[in-house]
Amino acid sequence: MTLAEIQPAIREALLRHPDLASLPVILDDGTGEANRERATALKTRGLCLLVWRPEAGGITAESPTGAVVCEVLVLVFVEESRVVNRGEGGTGIAAEVATQKVMSALSGARVGHQRVALDSPPFDNLGAVNGVARFLVSGVVELPVVPL
Repeated sequence: MTLAEIQPAIREALLRHPDLASLPVILDDGTGEANRERATALKTRGLCLLVWRPEAGGITAESPTGAVVCEVLVLVFVEESRVVNRGEGGTGIAAEVATQKVMSALSGARVGHQRVALDSPPFDNLGAVNGVARFLVSGVVELPVVPL
């Protein structure tokens, strides 16, 4: 597994969950396109999942040869426009419910040969701004790095 493979693997794990498969699951690649997709999803469906770019969490093991095992943080934002989501045409899945389903989808999911573990704390309620409620689900996966 490579660092570049983590984000798409997390998206696939979310889409494999039967209750999340029909939701917009957006990969944030830093180009700004994700913001447009997110805004569209919130206006039309009322709920979306945003898979953030992998972040460094720390080193869990290292050897004298230079090999290390890095922790990579896996972050998924759950965003709900409550008025749209709970109205006609919305998904009807509350952000709190979606957050728990995201945790279920990620806990133990495979990313290459590694498994995702929920981080501590596993989620955070980020509150609501302009009618959009936001939760953040945090997981961690190990990434072995071997010197050339």
